Amino acid sequence: MGVTAGGAPLAPTYEPDEAPTRRIVAGLGGQLALLMVVPLAILPALVVQLAGESDAVAARAVVASMVVCGLTTLALTVRLGRLRSDSLYVATVDLVSLPFCILALASGGPATLAALVVVSGLFQVAIGLRMSYLRRLVTPQVRGTVLILAFAALVPVLADAGSAVEQRLDWFVPVSVVGTAVAIVLISVWGPRPWRIWGPALGLVVGLGVAAGLGAYDFELVADAAWIGFADVGSSPGWGIDYGTFASMLPSFLIVSFAILVRMQGISSNTQMVSWRTSRALDFREVQRANWRMGVGTMLSGAAGSLPVTIAGVGPAFINQTRCASRRMGTIAGCFFLLAAFVPKLRAIAVAIPRPILAAYVIVALIPLVLRVVISSVQRLRSTRDALVILLPLAVGLCVEFGVMSFPPDTVWHAVSQNGLTAGSLVLVVAAILNSLIGRRASLEVELSARSTGELRRFVTDFAERQGCDEHSVERLEAAAEEALAVLSEHASSRSLNGTRRVRVALGRIRSGIELEFVSAPSDGQNLEERIALLAEPEAETMETTIERDAALRLLRHYASNVSHRQYLEAEILTAVVSDAGSPRRSRWARFQGRTS
Repeated sequence: MGVTAGGAPLAPTYEPDEAPTRRIVAGLGGQLALLMVVPLAILPALVVQLAGESDAVAARAVVASMVVCGLTTLALTVRLGRLRSDSLYVATVDLVSLPFCILALASGGPATLAALVVVSGLFQVAIGLRMSYLRRLVTPQVRGTVLILAFAALVPVLADAGSAVEQRLDWFVPVSVVGTAVAIVLISVWGPRPWRIWGPALGLVVGLGVAAGLGAYDFELVADAAWIGFADVGSSPGWGIDYGTFASMLPSFLIVSFAILVRMQGISSNTQMVSWRTSRALDFREVQRANWRMGVGTMLSGAAGSLPVTIAGVGPAFINQTRCASRRMGTIAGCFFLLAAFVPKLRAIAVAIPRPILAAYVIVALIPLVLRVVISSVQRLRSTRDALVILLPLAVGLCVEFGVMSFPPDTVWHAVSQNGLTAGSLVLVVAAILNSLIGRRASLEVELSARSTGELRRFVTDFAERQGCDEHSVERLEAAAEEALAVLSEHASSRSLNGTRRVRVALGRIRSGIELEFVSAPSDGQNLEERIALLAEPEAETMETTIERDAALRLLRHYASNVSHRQYLEAEILTAVVSDAGSPRRSRWARFQGRTS
């Protein structure tokens, strides 16, 4: 159920805007809530325990995470305003931030952690609303590298958590870890398909059973907790910020914000892929809307004394498994989180879980995701430069994480080299920027109208000749550029947009040919990739109105080997790749032969 025999996702029975029966909404929404409440309850408590803070701080962190994630999930289900959400998203605590939150809490206290989380949320909102500027930086390779670096930074912390038990329970650690890990793997890999998504949660239950049987679970703490009531959350984080710790940890938390943004783009992309019956182009405006609300949720979470929040990665798998993408399930999940915040016994159950079981739960649950990311990143490699963008940051991050590379305390690099994720991510950002800048690129800004055709043609011709393209390739480039300009002009005029609109044209050579990129202001029209897909349908060839309206789009599809259309809140970008655009090496050799003949 949920996938075809070949492994491809099935079309959902209910799309995000549709309303299933109340029984289906309650049942599936309850399952989604139960699936997600586990990390909300245990991860904040784990951070506080490892930082050596009091139970009151742990209670406040757990309650804050449930309340904030509940409110954020409810906000994501409401389609109001420019920042509405069209798909089903559920908020949860971010795993990538755990090691840094532990260090900030242990070094600077709750107030310092709160300030860092608030600033990271603000940074996330700021860069998310200008995501079009990061389009060459946030690539699948970058997403995969960030996740691998985060996993490498998280494993030592969880390993220390697993070993921090009483001496009389030393023998309990391998038994509990093996029991939890084996249960998760068996259910997630070889269990019945409907049960696989529950593998981590059921593995945690098995681990708790092992702990209870060996006398390592604190039943008294659970028994003393009330079923309903307000938890003893103590006072607010306050304003006693340790500015030294704040300054040293700020680069790490900004990198964490970038990592959250990168991961959310991947999760949102997967969610959109499985949420609609018909194939749709990826809507980057949807990614920005979700990121904006998650950034606000992170600021609220920090102010309340908890951890950064993000989109739950299990959402696409749950939608694909149940074939229900209705946002009404998010309403049920959000309300469940809010109610769970006032169940002290649930917090007590989470706090009483032994650390080795928590460590095994998190690590084993993350391993399949990391493996998928590694395989996907390797398959997408197109050149040696792409491989270096991945391998160099990984090498630096792993060397820093495991103590092979370090800097003296009095140097400026000491603050950013205290953990592998920060150091590796900084190298990754620099490498990705350099990789995007390498190559001959030229740009031109013109008016978005047919009057700019002559200037655009001269610009394309000059660039193609400098690249050594043959005459046929130059003609194809000119034709593709003209049709792309015509398509964008018609696209803008159909929206009745006032004022003179400008478009920035950039040309650059890539491995498969020459890339033409047109960047203009947003028009909020239909995605051009979807219109191209409609043109491929048989009935489109016989519709006179469609043929007349989409003449330029048909010609663009003919001249270009690939056309993509990215729509952001602040811009829209049309990219066309013209293949077989001549080889510079072959053209230089031809010119050399001409000079020597």
